[in-house]
Amino acid sequence: MERLPLILLLASHLFVSGVFSTSIITIENKCSNTIWPVLFSWQSQVSTTGFTLKTGEARAIEAPSSWYGLISARTLCSNDSTGKFSCATGDCKSGEIECPGGYGWSPVTYIFFRIDDGGINSYVISLEFGYNLPVTVVPSSQTCLSSGCMVDLNKTCPNDLKIFTRGDLTACNSACRKSASQENCCTHYFKSKQTCKPTPYVENFDRACPFAYSYAYNDNNSTFTCTNTTNYVVTFCPSSIPNNTRFNLVGYYSN
Repeated sequence: MERLPLILLLASHLFVSGVFSTSIITIENKCSNTIWPVLFSWQSQVSTTGFTLKTGEARAIEAPSSWYGLISARTLCSNDSTGKFSCATGDCKSGEIECPGGYGWSPVTYIFFRIDDGGINSYVISLEFGYNLPVTVVPSSQTCLSSGCMVDLNKTCPNDLKIFTRGDLTACNSACRKSASQENCCTHYFKSKQTCKPTPYVENFDRACPFAYSYAYNDNNSTFTCTNTTNYVVTFCPSSIPNNTRFNLVGYYSN
């Protein structure tokens, strides 16, 4: 609390000098069904915490300077007889389309963003908690690399990690969430970059999406950075791979 006046003074200086920068993040749905994106913020706030996106629709969100948050997509959502809203995957437990308040981790595909953190934007596609939909992130600047997880990991998901809803396979759980073992969660003895290694469960994600963050301390290839003036398009269920993508640089997905 004693440092607060200094922080406010610095923030005022940055505002007056025009250093603050925002990015436009456009979320689009190319899935065959409606999705319900979630936006959760740890630092700064965006204009919405959740909304509906029908097939073929897109919505642009202004991410302010210093925004640190995540984007995910809920699927198979509906209202029950009392009007309570819930989803088969990625449900935020709010009972409504918006997702205010805290957030409980779900076995879904996450995209983490940091906007204008010292003049740099960064993003990570994360499979650490599981997977539900393929996704790509495409920066507006051609000098920045796009990334994505285009593979349907539900099909290659180990049987004991598969999540079914009304008989349909809807998501793939993480081994840590399933068993909470020290090895799978990289805790205790395994809590370091030297000892935390991908287990056979994690390798399912790692082989299919090598530039996604799939387990603790797996950050060598998963963090992408760009200038703070860059905008982004987040596409769920993309139909093609962008030209300026990490995939093309390694020949991945060439078949």
